Amino acid sequence: MDEAKVEFDRACAASKRASTSKKRERKPKETVAVQPTRKSSRVRGEKLVNHAVIGDNDEVEDDVVSCHLTCDEFCAMYELTPGPMMTGSFGGWVEESVRVQCGIAASANDAWESNGGGSKDRKPAKGEQARDHAKRMLRKNPNAYFYRHTAPGEIQVDGDWSQAEIDRFIEVAKQYGCGDKWGLFASYIPGRVGYQCSSAYRHHIIPRGLLRDNNWRLTPSGEAIWIGRRKAR
Repeated sequence: MDEAKVEFDRACAASKRASTSKKRERKPKETVAVQPTRKSSRVRGEKLVNHAVIGDNDEVEDDVVSCHLTCDEFCAMYELTPGPMMTGSFGGWVEESVRVQCGIAASANDAWESNGGGSKDRKPAKGEQARDHAKRMLRKNPNAYFYRHTAPGEIQVDGDWSQAEIDRFIEVAKQYGCGDKWGLFASYIPGRVGYQCSSAYRHHIIPRGLLRDNNWRLTPSGEAIWIGRRKAR
């Protein structure tokens, strides 16, 4: 009986060794090599062609600029009557009746200094929304205020611009220029705020040739692209 038990134990051990050996001999699973994704042209270091990024601080290469049309070239292509040339700067202050109504000082420096001055308030405080920051800047920095808000008690107008609004836009631009300080500019256009005026300039005024501005170029289809002020060479 003892011999039978020994023989049985030997058989079990042999079976166990065989099973372990088979496990070790299993072939590893085949893996599929993952092909690397195609790198972007920026990562590859290639130079961009026919592409310009919009933004006040972007630097656009001259060969990119040359791919697009100046306002004069665009007007000539579509036989548009060229409007006045803008320098890209607004030279006015808050519209006078709005300034008096809101109790705003007579100049930017007086407005800033008489309302606390200093270096703070140029940007929203930590956790403060841009719209809320602009709202409290009415008397200190009206350009920031009118970029997002109409005059107190005035209802903001949305949607397409009327011909009367376009005419008023051109009238103000002829008198004070345009292209920056859109909040101050908007104080002259009842019911409109600065970002609406900026959008109208880019999407309607320039592509229609109503005003010209060499800080912009146009594609043949009429898309206005901001290129910034070109440095003299």
